Amino acid sequence: MSLPFKAIGMAAMAGLCAVAAIAQPPLPEPRIFAPGTISGPANDGAPTFTPDGRTLYFERTNGVWTTILESHLSGGRWSRPALASFMDRWSSQQPALSPDGRVLIFESTRPDAALGKPHTSAHLYRAERTAGGWSVPVELPPAVNIARRVFKPSIAANGDLYFMADAGHDVTAPPQWRLYRSRRADGRYAQAEPLAFSDGRYGDVDPYIAPDQSYLIFSSRDRPPFHDGHEHLFIVRRMQDGWSAPAALRYAGDESDADDGEAQVGPDGRTLYFTSGRTLPIAADRTRAQVAADLARMDAWDNSNANVWTLPFDPASATREDGQG
Repeated sequence: MSLPFKAIGMAAMAGLCAVAAIAQPPLPEPRIFAPGTISGPANDGAPTFTPDGRTLYFERTNGVWTTILESHLSGGRWSRPALASFMDRWSSQQPALSPDGRVLIFESTRPDAALGKPHTSAHLYRAERTAGGWSVPVELPPAVNIARRVFKPSIAANGDLYFMADAGHDVTAPPQWRLYRSRRADGRYAQAEPLAFSDGRYGDVDPYIAPDQSYLIFSSRDRPPFHDGHEHLFIVRRMQDGWSAPAALRYAGDESDADDGEAQVGPDGRTLYFTSGRTLPIAADRTRAQVAADLARMDAWDNSNANVWTLPFDPASATREDGQG
């Protein structure tokens, strides 16, 4: 359960963030991940890796329907993605593997087992790794699926589940995204509770929880210092009495005209992946040969659709921004 800050704790954390903003350099510019293979001409994102880093699950969509694909690393290259074994005709997205690789949770509109018909929106489902592959996905209980729209799961090492959900009650109104946690104990999920720093003032989405729950990365729209209408990456840290104030993760190019979301840290704990529709800049005085190269890149992936981007990440020193909660 996330606990509210004590006033003195908030003041102390604000001071630490101010020092970090001066002391820490920005992270480097992100690089496209596996262009033409994982990051292709469609919309690709939400990567999640097995513990050995050699199998990848991710989402691919054309904006109308979405599915989850699987790829394997061999000889330094990722294989051509194939439909994940647990996929069917229903739209599914945002897979999340547990740190031990034994559980996979994802969002889907597949039929409710009790009603025998598709959901009108989105819920979370769980599959478990068996000797014969992945089990048949099972819908998580109402303690987790607390709303019509529940997305972007992330699993801690102890099984606690973090996710985003629409806190609004008017189905005709725009979503009111907040972040939640459901504790896992004795094989059951406890009633989900909102995270204290995600209080509804901003649209907080796409949580990634560290395996030991020492920090959490998420995206937020128009949360300071940004006021550009786009989603940007933020980090909070576990404190003795709750969570720190959110601080922006700053990196070269983070103010591009695109949303950055669906964060995931790789199994090495030091590589950050995220989904973005950013494109590479083009030279104002480019030659015809450069135009041809830019066109080839556009055909492969660089067309403003969503792709997977990556950059080195040190969780111990990631905070360097004067973001405020």
